Amino acid sequence: MSEKVLIRRLRGISVNEQSLKVVKEMMKKKDSLDIDVLELRNHVTVIDTGVNVKGGFKAAEYVTRAALCGFGEAKVIMAKYGSIYLPAIVAYTDLPAIIGISYYVWPEVVHPPHVEVNEYTAWVSGPGKALRQKPEKVYAKLDYKDEGNVAVLLVQPRGKDLPDEAVTEKLASACGVSPENLYLIVTPTNSIVGSVQVSARTMEDGFWRLTEYYGISYDRIEAMMTITPIAPVSPRVFTEPCPWADDMIRHGGVLHAWISSREGEDLQKIVEETVIENNPNSFGKSFYQLAVVEKKYIDPEYDLIRLAKEGYGFIMAEVCLYDTRTGRMYRAGRVHDNILEKLLSSPW
Repeated sequence: MSEKVLIRRLRGISVNEQSLKVVKEMMKKKDSLDIDVLELRNHVTVIDTGVNVKGGFKAAEYVTRAALCGFGEAKVIMAKYGSIYLPAIVAYTDLPAIIGISYYVWPEVVHPPHVEVNEYTAWVSGPGKALRQKPEKVYAKLDYKDEGNVAVLLVQPRGKDLPDEAVTEKLASACGVSPENLYLIVTPTNSIVGSVQVSARTMEDGFWRLTEYYGISYDRIEAMMTITPIAPVSPRVFTEPCPWADDMIRHGGVLHAWISSREGEDLQKIVEETVIENNPNSFGKSFYQLAVVEKKYIDPEYDLIRLAKEGYGFIMAEVCLYDTRTGRMYRAGRVHDNILEKLLSSPW
């Protein structure tokens, strides 16, 4: 195994404490953001952004900033896609390693929603994982340890349910912090904040493919920016055909990344393999069709490499890579506004 990469800007920094600065700003503005702050009996702090409150675009911007641990920004805008205007989120970071540290899903503690169990399920991510250096694949390549004593996690349940004391105790224990030092941001899939923060994860899909699939080291990805349309909120997500945030990423997500290449690295091949139009297993299909009907995307063994290789995962509409070593640009794909409009107006 090659030597672990040390990111200079992360030296002596607690990503959880950086994220907590954003979280505390959210908490102070909870009324204007239409979110709620709850302290459970075990003193875990839960920030509800869409279960018993409406939340909104501004709250979603804060949540994305918290997920980036303050090392990036997010802004909801209106953008034109073909003949229609859609809300979209622009997100960027000039420390892309934070995506590997914070954004990756942590399925080891709480079951993700596609696992059928009679208990609370959610996609869990956030910098709290760094306290225990999870996932292992990140810290096998990255020389970083968060020495703080607070943890911030994002919890995305399928339904409108807050985690109870038993679930939060499990999460606190997994992070290695006392419950009073755990902060959970709950973003239900069926909520404005949930939909927006998933669209911002075009960055996660792009970063994962570049690093975990193509093996580009974390320090060589110097900056990343994305723009992705936002799916409408629907209570039918996962149960009936309707547009999902994943559809927005796949057929409308645009990724720009600045990379210091190595001699012989084929960046043009990378961009071409990453766009959905060159992946016939997914192109033109709704995420509902792939995940629910064909059961092709959500893999029970969590084999992400297979999903990427077969063209089911970690793909988007358009990719542009800037080689900071040579000054060249490599791009492929385009936004498929005709498919977006069909998915949004007459889904299947």
